[in-house]
Amino acid sequence: MSDTTVMRPDLDQVYYRSLLKDEQERLVRIDKELADNSRQAKDSMEGFSESDDVPADIAAQASEREKDQQLSHNVQLTLNQIDFAMDRIDDGSYGICEMCGVEIPEERLERIPWVSTCVDCQTMLEEG
Repeated sequence: MSDTTVMRPDLDQVYYRSLLKDEQERLVRIDKELADNSRQAKDSMEGFSESDDVPADIAAQASEREKDQQLSHNVQLTLNQIDFAMDRIDDGSYGICEMCGVEIPEERLERIPWVSTCVDCQTMLEEG
């Protein structure tokens, strides 16, 4: 994509930055909750000794902790995408597909404000 890309005049930068900020704040809260849950599960698992007859409880807690860690990883990825989207607002390339340079439909930006590709390019990425 060209370095001369100009922000789409049809997009309200303040509105989309607000959407991104709201989602960022929501995800930070979720990530904190996941970290707290993971810490509590770890502390709880450390309380069991090998002689305790609760392997199912330990397995369930380990599974829950692993799930929370994967969710936290996904949250972090989305937070990175949000940061990238904010940078794109700052540099004027927000709302333009970073792969092909076409305008990303507003409906798509409304649903996923951190998106940086059009539907066609995203489909191509997902299909490999």
